[in-house]
Amino acid sequence: MTKIWRGGILRKLLAVIGLVAMTSACAGLPGSAPTNFYVIKPAAGLGPDAAANTLPQGISVGIGPIQIPGYADRSQIITFDGGARVTVADFDHWAAPLGDTIKRISSANVAALIGEEKVFPYPADFRPDRRSLQIALEIVDIGQRADGQAWVRARWHVKRLYDNQVAMRGSGNYEEPTTAGDYDTYAEGLSVIFGRLAKDLVASLDKVQFEPATN
Repeated sequence: MTKIWRGGILRKLLAVIGLVAMTSACAGLPGSAPTNFYVIKPAAGLGPDAAANTLPQGISVGIGPIQIPGYADRSQIITFDGGARVTVADFDHWAAPLGDTIKRISSANVAALIGEEKVFPYPADFRPDRRSLQIALEIVDIGQRADGQAWVRARWHVKRLYDNQVAMRGSGNYEEPTTAGDYDTYAEGLSVIFGRLAKDLVASLDKVQFEPATN
């Protein structure tokens, strides 16, 4: 009976020792590192743009949809090592889906330039009038190069919602110096870039021709 009791105790001790060893091993795995999260903010210092003064009275602008490249449609931050090779940061993530973030900050930036009351997220449940426009934005490329340069390549079109006709198309390449491997400065650089992009979007709005209302 004593041998059975001692054998049971020995098995329990071995099980505890094994569990401690497994826990220690897991603690040393790369997955135990903390994950850092980053946000891209609306551009600082944006105010009413000169183009805003020439926009028609009563204009309203819907922002969306936003398209981003497939390689960037993930929570992990993507950077480019050179050539076609990309690095996926396992422990450095965007705090929100990148497409949603770009739509949010683009709406905020355009609103800062032409007025909050003129901008709304698209699609929206309302009846468009002759002064209702939509900006559809495609981010063709986005990233940070090995030298730290952040860049965005974008194209967009402006559509009149009343007759569902594309009234203006535009595109642009944007770059901003950041620190290679520093995702704080990368996010800040993208914030600056999307501020410049918003100014180009507003410039496209200013070129839209509206048909006169008919009685």
